[in-house]
Amino acid sequence: MRDRLGRWAAATVAVLALAASAIGIANGFTYDDRYIVELNPTVTTFGAWWRVFAQPYWPANWGGDGYRPLTILAFKIEHALGGGAPMLFHAVNVLLYALASMLVLALARRLLPLWAAWLVAALFAVHPVHVEAVANVVGQSELLVAVAVLGALVLYLRDRRAGPLRPTTAAAILAIYAVGCFAKEHAIVLPAILLAAELTVLSSDAELRADLRRPAFRVFFLAMALVGVAFVGVRSLVLFGHGVGGFTPFTPFSSLKITGAQRVLTAVGVVPQWFRLFYFPLRLSSEYGPPDIPIAQGIEMWQLPGFLLLIATLAIGVLLRRRQPVIAFGIAFGCIALLPASNFVVPAGIVLAERTLLLPSVGAMLVVGGACMAVARRYAGAARRPSPAALVVVTIVLSAGIARSASRTVVWKSNESLFAHAVLDAPDAYRSHYMRGAWLVEQKDIRRGEAEYRQALKLFPYDPAVSFNLAEQYRKAGMCEPSLPLYQWTRELDPAFPFGRVAYAECLVETGHYAEGKRMAYQAFVAGAQLSVMRRIVFVADSLAASTKGSGDVRLAGAAKP
Repeated sequence: MRDRLGRWAAATVAVLALAASAIGIANGFTYDDRYIVELNPTVTTFGAWWRVFAQPYWPANWGGDGYRPLTILAFKIEHALGGGAPMLFHAVNVLLYALASMLVLALARRLLPLWAAWLVAALFAVHPVHVEAVANVVGQSELLVAVAVLGALVLYLRDRRAGPLRPTTAAAILAIYAVGCFAKEHAIVLPAILLAAELTVLSSDAELRADLRRPAFRVFFLAMALVGVAFVGVRSLVLFGHGVGGFTPFTPFSSLKITGAQRVLTAVGVVPQWFRLFYFPLRLSSEYGPPDIPIAQGIEMWQLPGFLLLIATLAIGVLLRRRQPVIAFGIAFGCIALLPASNFVVPAGIVLAERTLLLPSVGAMLVVGGACMAVARRYAGAARRPSPAALVVVTIVLSAGIARSASRTVVWKSNESLFAHAVLDAPDAYRSHYMRGAWLVEQKDIRRGEAEYRQALKLFPYDPAVSFNLAEQYRKAGMCEPSLPLYQWTRELDPAFPFGRVAYAECLVETGHYAEGKRMAYQAFVAGAQLSVMRRIVFVADSLAASTKGSGDVRLAGAAKP
């Protein structure tokens, strides 16, 4: 009877996950999908598949950072099987999401009664914050990590509930750990999650001390550490020069020259957003950043809610470690899973992204399940079924989750839809306007694109990419005069900005700033432009400066990136 109920529970959780996400199968390639999948020759050509292990995640012309070879390999296979159409990629994401939801059920069943475990998994399956990870193709890395971490944790709990870890299980967990790490670096936290399970739901303090004395226990965690170190070593070799995080830090961090302490204070200010997205995900957005989310310059009052929530959460986890171990484990799981993208440990390429909350939300839902179980024990008795009123509430919550997830999934159908919604969802985040402006310009809607660029600069005038791209649009339209202050601002923000020196030099010469144009042409040459390009710009500048007839017979030609 119990097995039959378990199968029905798993089936219903899978159905809920499909109901919340299946509409996304009709989506196209959006946002990062275009550069990592659709336009990436590493993905679109299947030959020499083994080379993905020596290549960064992002193509070289888009930064060349990140290292997720198994995700890229999965994309290569899906591209070959589906002929490059987005439908197969999205179908794989939906199926991985259903699998992850069933693994959440399997995990929760080892910690809670079936009804509470089902509630945890059902809430996970319909959670709207997961839409970005499922509806956007590149979110497949998040799904692969979730499946790997949850699968390994279920195996670990299965054996440790009965006694020591079996050698075959230990080997399987190590293999899954390696797969997860090479799918996305966030899987590196698995050993810490396993130790959190030992400290909360598995062992008493005396049992844990005894386990630590067992050679097999120590060898297993040593082996996990070696797998993690090996992954970090390989990743560092491939991404040499990209720092510990492996990604270019969040642009506002670098443009504002944020220190490590200021980065952590910014992360503290983001903590209330995590709670809102876990427990009241009404407003969702593809963009989070300044000035909507402030970048800390020091300790300020707006960080106080984050400090209080962080301290209270950690304190509750410690206090309930023995009284309510599932709640304590849920808190530990969520905190550990949040760390890689939180900016607390290493600088990340984001300040907040909903896709990175997929795995941490497992912990958040375990807290809900543990709390419901505690209430049931106190007021209804652990063996009783939920009341009709509770069933009505659960039905309403799950239905609302499905409706919100499905409606949000449609937003990710195309870039046109996504960027149009971004400026509505986060009107005070400068990147919402920047990305919409870039899209509109690409669609030849120059007037509205310029307005969005200008709004982005008004909200946050410290991202060199925004000022540079707007300057480029003016120059391409034959309007060098308004492009000059934008090129100059770009160079002042980031003297090492890799693009635009040649274009800046050309515009300086075109507008009669001959000496400045020659200096910029020389800088372009030092930065990598061809010698012939520099000579041509210098020749034209000298010719125009000496000429009394204007520039009618002397023209500048477009040139190289620097």
